[in-house]
Amino acid sequence: MRVVIIGAGGIAEKAYFPMLTSWPYLEVAGVYSRTEETVREAGKKWEFDFTSTKAEDLLELKPDAAFIISSTGSHYRFCKLFLENGVDVYSEKSLTETSKESFELARIAEKHKRILAVGFNRRYALLCERAKELIGNRRIQFALFQKHRPEPSHETLFQYYLDDTIHQIDLARFFCGSLDARSTICDRVDEKISGALSIMDIPGGGRAVVAVTRTAGAWQETVDIHGSGISLHIDMFRQMIVKNKDHEIIYGTDRAGNWTDDLKERGFQGEIAHFLECVSTRRNPLTNAVEAAETQELLEALVEKAE
Repeated sequence: MRVVIIGAGGIAEKAYFPMLTSWPYLEVAGVYSRTEETVREAGKKWEFDFTSTKAEDLLELKPDAAFIISSTGSHYRFCKLFLENGVDVYSEKSLTETSKESFELARIAEKHKRILAVGFNRRYALLCERAKELIGNRRIQFALFQKHRPEPSHETLFQYYLDDTIHQIDLARFFCGSLDARSTICDRVDEKISGALSIMDIPGGGRAVVAVTRTAGAWQETVDIHGSGISLHIDMFRQMIVKNKDHEIIYGTDRAGNWTDDLKERGFQGEIAHFLECVSTRRNPLTNAVEAAETQELLEALVEKAE
């Protein structure tokens, strides 16, 4: 399978270049970056045969699929370009800057009978997949999704949620189903968002909460889910504790000795494998454009509720 990559920044270097250049039966035919120096250095380091600062040049390579991992603001243009030219697309989150644009890309993909998948890697993280299996159809009474990092960096709540919190909002939908935005509060330090908390209603009763800060000592991400006689705590991406009425089970205690690849634990390998399978089978991805757009709709509703 021939693929092209749009974007050569940090996430490409940390995750996508290492995976895609070593993936069996996959050929990286070309790479784009808007910066000549960046794409030239990437080509030299990763031995790409073709690089360009013009995305249209990559269409001439006749790829089967395109990986859009450039800045979020450019996703709509690049996804639309490849979809309309008959190329299946995988886009990093967020799919676009608005749910309206994301729904439009979903319509374009359907019109041209193309696969469009979105990179919500937490859904494919090993512990999250196991947690989803264990919860099954149980009704969730309360769920808490947290992500804490040092140093405020965003001036608006919308941009903070779109860039840094959308994974937690998507996980809330993944575990709890369709959610209704109830309220949001946020705080600022030196005109930047220092933290926020959003509450959502779970169908049938119950609450889901997303809590994030940017004044923490270090990166920390956790998931807590309670209901129907089971409690789960995930220390992302390291360990999960499952508590029942008469016993508890700890998952992840063997991670130090099993040599599981970090990108596999974090879900990157799983989401890429799923996308490539969908390209081959024409199956609609689990994290498709409509799913992404609905997560963004919830995000936008939470921001509108902010006090």
